[in-house]
Amino acid sequence: MRIEESLRVSLLFDFYSPLLTEKQRLVLSGFVYQNISISELAILYNSSRQAINDLIKRTIAILEEYEEKLKLLKKFDELRGKIEKSITLLNSNASKDLVVQVLNEALEVM
Repeated sequence: MRIEESLRVSLLFDFYSPLLTEKQRLVLSGFVYQNISISELAILYNSSRQAINDLIKRTIAILEEYEEKLKLLKKFDELRGKIEKSITLLNSNASKDLVVQVLNEALEVM
């Protein structure tokens, strides 16, 4: 898995992991956060490598489906962008009205 994919999956996991089964959470967490290989996960969960690989792929697809419907990651990215913009404006001594406008836009994202 590429770094960009891994980062996206970890963010999706952060948002939606409570909606997963315990096994989905444990396996994906081990794979993404603890860098446990599929072979090691198969041994750990007394399963085949193919079954673990399939579980990881299905779980990532489920996370993507949740994001498609709920859009929490998209809202988070928009909010983070607005906050970063407001910090930049504050550091550049922009007018308070402009900073307030950007912060209000951030609140609308939520």
